[in-house]
Amino acid sequence: MQDRAKPQAELTGEEIRQRLLEITKARIDGRIDLILSHFSPDALIHRNCLKRYGFSTSGVSHGREAYAADLRESEEEFEVVDGEIQQILVEGPLNAMRWRTRWRHRGTGRLWPLDTAHFLRWRHGLIVEMHEYTDTPVSTPDAFSVLRPLANLITPPEPGLTREEMVDRVQRLADYHTPRGPDLNLLRLYYAPNIVCEFVGDRMRIPYAGRHIGVEAVINIVGAIDVDFEQLDFSLSDILVDGGALACRRSVEWRHRGTGRRGVVELAEFVRFENGEIVELVEYRDSVRILEMQGDLEAR
Repeated sequence: MQDRAKPQAELTGEEIRQRLLEITKARIDGRIDLILSHFSPDALIHRNCLKRYGFSTSGVSHGREAYAADLRESEEEFEVVDGEIQQILVEGPLNAMRWRTRWRHRGTGRLWPLDTAHFLRWRHGLIVEMHEYTDTPVSTPDAFSVLRPLANLITPPEPGLTREEMVDRVQRLADYHTPRGPDLNLLRLYYAPNIVCEFVGDRMRIPYAGRHIGVEAVINIVGAIDVDFEQLDFSLSDILVDGGALACRRSVEWRHRGTGRRGVVELAEFVRFENGEIVELVEYRDSVRILEMQGDLEAR
């Protein structure tokens, strides 16, 4: 294995983007050693995903070699057919990305599509921490590529807000619960009327998964979630802004009102600002934890 573990200078944003392309191509080609060469020997790997089809489940791998074992185990059962990066954000040593892949089960030949988000922390040219969110996509093609005007894809509108203002709005939205329930007026204030939201996941098990258009549709989903879950606490981390796009990780402590079970759900969110409003939202979550609280899975 090529060893990049020797200390290197910090990477520029463009260098990180190039390395992500290399890692993605290596994953598609099954070149695990090349993937690992970009990770620090003591890297921490956090997974938040729904265990299905034999893919890895939620948990933490300590060190590059433990991560290597996980990759090789999945490689024994599945091969990547193709993959496409949908979004990359870089700010300093932090990077977040979304990509979609199709996997073929080596035994049955069946194809499985997966949507994945990664939050990566780089140090001296290597990945020292990774948070991974994987689930079943419910929309094809990408949620926004067919909906955004062509002119917006060529020349994206300005966000209309400073970095600090974008971060402040996301923080306020994360803490929008009041003793009487969610503050829905805050959503109407910050979301564009025709916002496009994509909640990644299996609609058969997570009813609100899928693509939703319009702020009122999102408000209905928030209201439905509040019927089932009581939010007890939350935290935000790894907030990064790249142009008009923002990505963050969010931890929410919920109690299911029906079962009484409590749990902390890890979420990853990608939002895009245009002209002072949030026009796009893609959200991933630890579906395993949600299903456990609902009583749909045995506790891990």
